[in-house]
Amino acid sequence: MLLKLTSSDIRDTALVDCATGDVVYRTSTPTPALLRSRAGSISSWASSSRSQEKLPQCDESTTAVLDKEGQTVAEIVWEGRHASAIRIQEEVLRGTTELFDAAFVKIFPDETFLPTRMEYTWRITPETLTLLDDDDAVVGRLYADCSLEKGRAVPALRPHSGLDYLELNQIPSDDMLEVVVSYLLVSTLRDRLYSVTKYVYSRRKRPLANIRLHATQSLTNLRDSIRRTISLSTTTH
Repeated sequence: MLLKLTSSDIRDTALVDCATGDVVYRTSTPTPALLRSRAGSISSWASSSRSQEKLPQCDESTTAVLDKEGQTVAEIVWEGRHASAIRIQEEVLRGTTELFDAAFVKIFPDETFLPTRMEYTWRITPETLTLLDDDDAVVGRLYADCSLEKGRAVPALRPHSGLDYLELNQIPSDDMLEVVVSYLLVSTLRDRLYSVTKYVYSRRKRPLANIRLHATQSLTNLRDSIRRTISLSTTTH
């Protein structure tokens, strides 16, 4: 299945099946003011997973994932860029710590492997984002800044003039929603990883020994940052 994302903002976009033109999922993130007015209905499940109830603050927002009928089937509560609570169907998770396996995160200079609880693994690089199954076969891929030609996503003729396309193959229907939710979270994490990687490895004029030392220190900090991101809700509850 090839899904077109109709907006560059993954928190407010539609995922459209390119073969049928049908909206498979849609994401919506109300403004903080609107969210506060709906706090009783939206944050009731989120507050139950926290040590104490509170209304959303100015840096807190909730992304709803709606199915093709317009029913909310998942929600992500963000505190800044961190997910503090996640609901998938009727299951409430205490943030990303219960969706990803931080103990098996692998970080290399040019790629990061982030496993999920469903035995899928996201492979993240500055240029690519792919989804692997438990046999390391590619079952998902992001095509960024592309246009659709003859049913295929191809690079746009002009930079920043295309849309993003998410290809998901051989994903059981029961897994599809959770894969989409994990994609929303990984996309946010990838933006952070890419900015750090670009900052570290673009300094080609520095002595090689200094580059290696700086890269090693940055990767250590980056690994700790990822694990703190994934386990944030555990340390705050």
